[in-house]
Amino acid sequence: MEITVRPTLVSDAKQLAELYAQPKAYTGTLQLPKPSEAMWRKRLENMPDNIFSFVAEVDGKVVGNIGFEQAQSPRLRHCGEFGIGVHDDYHQMGIASKLIETVLDLADNWLQIKRIQIEVNTDNQAAIACYKKFGFRIEGEAECSVFRNGEYVNTYYMARINK
Repeated sequence: MEITVRPTLVSDAKQLAELYAQPKAYTGTLQLPKPSEAMWRKRLENMPDNIFSFVAEVDGKVVGNIGFEQAQSPRLRHCGEFGIGVHDDYHQMGIASKLIETVLDLADNWLQIKRIQIEVNTDNQAAIACYKKFGFRIEGEAECSVFRNGEYVNTYYMARINK
């Protein structure tokens, strides 16, 4: 299986809406169920300059997405964060790793990012293991920080420092 990572296009809106309509994709992220193509189109058409978005494709189908945001405050420009989603049918196939590799290369080699910080639900063991593989460490836990499926769940604050 060949995974291609490329910049996100406005024309990807329909496939991104389909991706984030998947139960694992919206429960593991901060997306809401049943996203519309119009919402995604608007988001992609109005992407700020400090946000970089990429998709992963397999056989021409968008199966993953990552958005990386560089902080804009002068004292925080060395920091960034990302959000990532993978289509439910493509978990455990290296999609997330390819997307993370893409933003780490951008952050480390082009944007002078020293610190990347992320949040992940404490019960998302697959994501936590993936992030640890790339050098992210758990720095803390936020109680009742995300409302999902009618209940509150905790999240970990994780970060990677580029030494």
